[in-house]
This record gives sequence, C-alpha cells and structure tokens, in this order.
Amino acid sequence: MSGSTNLLRRIVQYRFGDPRAVLQVEDDISEPPLSDGEVRVRVTRSIIHPGDLQLVEARYSQSASPIPFGRVPGLEAAGVVEDAAPHALDGTGITVGSRVAFFAPGAWQSRAVVPAGSLVAVPDDLPDSVATQILINTITARHVLRAGQRALSATPRRIVQTGAASAVGKLITAFALKDGLAPIRLVRSPESARHLAAVLPGGDIVDTSSGGWQDAVRKAAGGDIPVVFDGLGGSLIGDIAALLNMGGTVVSYGALAGRMADLNLFVPRALTLRSVTLGTWRNDTTPEEHGEDMAEAIRIARAVPRIYAGYREFDLADLDTAIDAVSAPGKTGNVILKF
Repeated sequence: MSGSTNLLRRIVQYRFGDPRAVLQVEDDISEPPLSDGEVRVRVTRSIIHPGDLQLVEARYSQSASPIPFGRVPGLEAAGVVEDAAPHALDGTGITVGSRVAFFAPGAWQSRAVVPAGSLVAVPDDLPDSVATQILINTITARHVLRAGQRALSATPRRIVQTGAASAVGKLITAFALKDGLAPIRLVRSPESARHLAAVLPGGDIVDTSSGGWQDAVRKAAGGDIPVVFDGLGGSLIGDIAALLNMGGTVVSYGALAGRMADLNLFVPRALTLRSVTLGTWRNDTTPEEHGEDMAEAIRIARAVPRIYAGYREFDLADLDTAIDAVSAPGKTGNVILKF
C-alpha cells in the first residue's frame, strides 16, 4: 500500500466464526484521528498467529454476538510511522518516518493507529518480513521461561519442551541455551526433528511419533524432570505427566493440539499445572523486564536469523490460502500478510 493514497485496506469481521467464512477485505478512505499517546503506522507486513484465528472464532469466549462496527484482527505488524500525536514519541528515539514493529490490536490493516508504547524501532538490517515476527513470539517465550523458573525452588539443569519446532518453541530453546539450560525438545515427526536440528542445534530432540520416546526422554534427563514447557495440550499432557518428577510442574502456554488435556495423573503425582498467557505479560513484568523483552526481540532476530527463516508471504487476495497455511501439516515457518 503506497503512502501516497488515503485508501485504507483492512481485514475485518462482523461476526465470530470460521475465519474463512467471517473475514473479509475492505477498502475505506477514513483516517481515524489520533488521541494522546497514539501514532499512525503504515503497515507493510503483518503476521498471522494461530491465536489470532482463535480470537476470530471466539474459541475461548462466552460471547459470539455480532460486531456491528466490525473488528480488525491481528496483534503484530511492521511498517513506517506516518504521524504521531503531539509528544507521543518524546523520549522513544522514534520519529515520523522511522521503521517500526508493534504489538497492539488491529494490526491487519494498511494504516493502524496504535499506542506509541507498543512500538520498537527496527534496524536497517531487519526486513519487514522478519520484523513482523519478532515481538509476540519473543515476549511469549521469555514470559513462559520466567514463569516456569519462578514456579520452581531452584533453576533446573534440564527442561523438557513440547511443540519445540513451533515459532515460540524455537525461541524458548534459544533463550534456554543462552541461560545455560539443556533443553530436551519434543517434536511430532522425523521431518520436524531433522529440520529443527538443522535450524537450531543444541540439547536433545525426541520424536514422539517413534516407539519408546518416553524412555528416550527419561534417559536424556537422567531421570530428573521437574518441569515441562507445553504449547500443545491434549493427550500429550497425560504422557508428559507420567515423565515428571513427583510434585513436578507443567507450564502450559498453548493448546495447538486442539483437544482436551489429560489431567488424570495430576492428583496422584501431586503435579502442578501453571498456565501462562500473553495477556498478562504487561501486568506480570516490571518496566525493566518489559523493556528488556522488547530489546531482546531485536537482538535475537539479528543474532539467530535462521529462527525466522521459512516464512511464507501472501497478498490479501489470497487470504483464505494464508489462513489454511497457518495450520498446514509440515509447516516450518510463519505466515505473513503483505499490505
């Protein structure tokens, strides 16, 4: 979308449901005014997170009522600052014309009005297609690791991860390795295991589709598994509960499996299920941690760019294909919309 036109393109929903059925692309000429502390960003790329589509479906909401004025989904994008309310950018080092990434609602539109505090400056060596991937997944990974370690009396030497080939899973691995931890990473196919070993070596990788995978995990951990970081849920929860130490902890941050979790062993083994959500990040972090997480998103994207490789980009005309690609079997990279 060129900055020389006032035309606004947005993806919008007027009801909740299957994203393929309820999402539509609209053109508009409106320019909402800026309130105090807000900026207008010309969006060039925006990522589709699985959680974005769950919000479109109202999967975890009690209400699925119509949305008369429409809702623009999306929580993360990259682009260029076009305008700012007076003093909104003071002290940020960001100016009109700066390239930025942001984490704020309403990202799936060619011009987004967002709080200035949601912005992070993007260096010249990071393309927009990478910049749109860095904030939410990095913040989630660091938030999950912090919560898991705070739940334990001592920092473990080994951790177990499910969904280790996912975007957040790879970042949890990267941060764990940086902190001196040895991750045991669970994936669901031999292909995922090979891909993960090539993209992000370190620790052990165990394919849960193979026979005897639980014994392989026990052997890698030396029989000591105090914590598992789980992004899948479903029946796998029961399998990892059987691996955990008595009184161990599952740190749950997602439900990609889309099925009910098996909690039958939690009471007999005195296990704890600790849920961590991106929605509490701002309240659960100190201002210093907040700033560190945003800065770390830039640092790791530059230091380990292979984590963000394999993404696919789609024009808005191919929105349905992009939606399908988010949950496609064998997916190895993120799905990005071009504006």
